[in-house]
Parts: sequence; structure tokens; C-alpha cells
Amino acid sequence: MALEEHADQSGRWVVFARWRRSLVITFVFVLIAMFSFRLAGQEESGWRISPKNINIQAGDDRLLQLLDESAQEIHGAEWSVDDSAVADVREENGRAVVHAKAPGTVRIRATLHGEKRFREIKIWPQDQPMPMGTTTWGTHPIGREIGDISAVPTPDGPSIFSLEQTANGKTYLRGVRDDGIQIWNWLMPETTRDVDLVCGDWLGGALISANRSDSYTLYTVGNDGKLRWQHTLSGIRKAHAYNREHVMNVLSQSADGFAATVSGLDQATGEKKFDLTIPASHEQLTNLRRSGTQLLCAPDSSTSPVRILASRLFVNIDDFAYVAFTEHKSTLTTPTCKPGAAVAARDVSVARDDKVVLWQIHPDGTYRSTIVEESKGTRALSEPVSIASPTGGIIPDDSGGVLLSIRKSAVSTGNDVTRSTDEFVYRLNYDGDFVYKLLLPRYDGKLHDEMVLGQENVVAFATRGGTLVAFNVQDGKEVWRWDAAQEIEVFAALANGDCLVQTPTAVVDVENSTTSRKVMDGKVMMDWQGHMYRKHN
Repeated sequence: MALEEHADQSGRWVVFARWRRSLVITFVFVLIAMFSFRLAGQEESGWRISPKNINIQAGDDRLLQLLDESAQEIHGAEWSVDDSAVADVREENGRAVVHAKAPGTVRIRATLHGEKRFREIKIWPQDQPMPMGTTTWGTHPIGREIGDISAVPTPDGPSIFSLEQTANGKTYLRGVRDDGIQIWNWLMPETTRDVDLVCGDWLGGALISANRSDSYTLYTVGNDGKLRWQHTLSGIRKAHAYNREHVMNVLSQSADGFAATVSGLDQATGEKKFDLTIPASHEQLTNLRRSGTQLLCAPDSSTSPVRILASRLFVNIDDFAYVAFTEHKSTLTTPTCKPGAAVAARDVSVARDDKVVLWQIHPDGTYRSTIVEESKGTRALSEPVSIASPTGGIIPDDSGGVLLSIRKSAVSTGNDVTRSTDEFVYRLNYDGDFVYKLLLPRYDGKLHDEMVLGQENVVAFATRGGTLVAFNVQDGKEVWRWDAAQEIEVFAALANGDCLVQTPTAVVDVENSTTSRKVMDGKVMMDWQGHMYRKHN
């Protein structure tokens, strides 16, 4: 983790962060830089003074600490400055406190067991702000950067979590305050290479997933840097969501996609409260069997599973978790035929029942099931049929309902070739009733189906390809669309009605179909206080 905080003289923006109801937060520029472990190691080895790249104003205090190459804190150094007229230094609780007296540059020295390390600090005048973009502090990485997320604010907890993996496979979670001081460092008790920093929890801790081919282990580390619990689940982790009753809902799916389960875990203890098995989908063959891409006549019947397609999870203002998924049942039959003979698609009859189902999951594990869309019928296998499925995106409409991203593919089930695909945003109200569907632009490239609600929930934003679509939340009518030359994804909605989007190279503020401006270069993230961070990989 190499963090760099930069001074902001740009004025304040207001951003909408959403969880159940609108939360207005100030938006300031703080930049995170992710550098490689190898380059960082060339600068200082063994141990170092942290933070680095420090700029402060006269009259300010700056806390410093010593960290070794595993980011473990070291104490016992002697501290000094080269110019006591510019700054002085004192020790408090094993760390150094630099007090800036006058503008200039001061060199801080730490001496430990005969070795010395130095850190220069630039001091700016007290009566004027530092120039826009000036780095106020930075930190060093200790290995491969896996992820960085903001922590839910707690009195004594960190502001940022960073998960890093060293060359020998050790994975560390680091908790860093908003002044760049690392307050703890937690070592994961296994050497799994495939690890994710999933999210922060509502208690100020962090959720980590160690992933294997057929299972994964969840680790929750508290805001004190201690392991709160760990729990191993079967399958692949697909989605998660916390509610206010401290239940974490987790969607797991088998590697082949044929089975899926929503589990409820106690956020504080990891105790499993419930398992909900998503209904399986299947295809039945009568007097038929598959041989590669062909269907052959057979004297018997067989049933095979079909992959389940599911959305992500989210918790709505009612404190219930929501997930959408496909439920497919089909029976393929053919008239009397000679066993072993190939059967043409036009001679195969398909009776099918395709559904998109929405579950409203309660904290006690009960649920309400709503059919979002259903298609039934019997036709020849050679005839195309439209199949609806969730793409993944699902958010609240801020009225107790949901906005759900749906893909509809016209597929010939004779050879499973998609002939055309349309994608929509569906709105369902609190009772699960269908309100509207909004057709989204077709696109090439990677799917970015995130959505955000805009000012006062009047407008929502969605992206496909390089297009940002603003639409009315209540009636689903498109308000405007903005086209970029490259793929984009929604980042945040602003209180002034604008939308921030992330491109591969920058963050852009989009006002309407014709007006936009680049905010900053690079990939970004944002914390709970509204600080915005830039990442450099």
C-alpha cells in the first residue's frame, strides 16, 4: 500500500452515497498511489520512517512512526531535526511528533541500533493554503496490492484498509488512519494466493475472502486489527450484503453454476443463521440424448441441470436483502424415431417455462418470492425464443422497490447461438409489482451494469459500453445520454445533478449530454468522509 494524500483547494462538492436513504457527504480530493513492491524496496530496506512525501503548514503537528519491511511497527529510535528554527521533534508513545515552526524544509532523523533513516518535510506558510494537488503524506507498499477500501468510521478504528501479499505468499491487512499512520497490521492465517478484500462491515471491520476452486473462507477482522471470526462456505462467492440487524447475506454458487445458496451469517460472530437454496433449473430429454451439438434418438429419458444466473445482493430501506435469479424448466421430445438416428431441430418439440424470480429475504431466513418475468410455451427447437436473465446490477429505487438490470437474448436452443441481445432496467415497486422497463443502448466490450440514484431520487444513472444514460426513476423515461470514446462505469451521483463516471484513465464529471469535464486522472475510490482517492498500479 502506497497512499498519497493531496491538498484540496478546489472547493467542496456534495456527493450522494446510498444505503437505505440518501447520505450527503463532502467530496474532497485525496489521492492513493499504488506502486510496486520492488521499486519501493529499492528506496529503503530493513525499516523506514512513515509516512513519506510530507507537506504541512507552519503551526501543524505531524506524527511519524517506524515500520519494518512487513509493516510491523518498531519503537526505541532516537529522533532529531537538522534545523530547530524550522521545526522541533518530540517522542510520544513510541512515535515522533514533528511541530512545524516556520516555512522551509526540515530533515528528520531516526537512529535505531546505530542505523539511521531520514525523512524530509516541507513546511508551508500558515496564512495561505498549500497549492492544489500538493501531497500531504504518502506510505509504502510491502507487497502486491490486492485491494484498498474505506472503513466505516469508528472512534478508534482505521479510515482505510489495504490488503497486500508479499512475494512469499503472506497476506497482510493494514489499517491506516486518515493522517497516514498505520495503527495495526493483521496476518492472514493461510497462504492462499487468490484473496479478495471484499468490503468493510458496519462495525468498522473488514471482510476478506480466501478463495479456492470449490470453497472459500471468510475472515472478518475487527477495527482493532484482531480476527473476529472465520467461516468456510462451499462454492464460489458471488455477492454479499449486510443489514442493520447485523446479518450478512452471502450468495454462493457451485463452480459449474448448477447450484446456488444464500446464507445468513451473524456479522459479529460468524454464526450461520440460515441457508436458502435457490431452486435448481433443469432440462429433460424424452426419447432423445445429446451427442456434442447433435440430438440423437434414444429409447429412454434423462434430466440434466442448467446453469443458474443470479444478480448481486443488496439490502433495501426495509432492511430486507434482495436477489434475482433465473429458474428454467424445459422438456424436449420427438416423435417415434429410430434409436441412434440424428434428429433435426425442427422435429424436436420444446415445452419450456422460463422465469426471473426476485427474492425478498428477511433477517430470520424467511423470504417473499416474486416472479419478475415468465415465459411459457411449446414450440419447435429451431424457433428462436427470448430468454430473460439478470446481468448482476440491482439497486433500491429509494421507495422500497428495486431497479434491476435484465438481459433478454433471442436464442435458438437448437445450437445455443445468441441471435440478438437487449438489456433493460426493470423497476418493481415495494409489493413486487412491475412498473416499467427501460431499454438500454447496445454495446461492445465488458459489461458495466452498476447504477446509482441521483439528486432527490428523481434521476438514476446507468452505463453500457461508453454510454451514460440518465433516466427518470418514477416513469423510466430517458432524460439524456452521454457518449464517451471508451468504456465507462458509474462512480457517483452528485448533488448538483451531475454524475461522475470512471473511464479506464480518468474520472469525468458529466452534466448532461453535451457537457462534461475531467476531474482527475487515474482510477479512484472514495471513503465515508467523502475523501476521494486516486490509485496508481
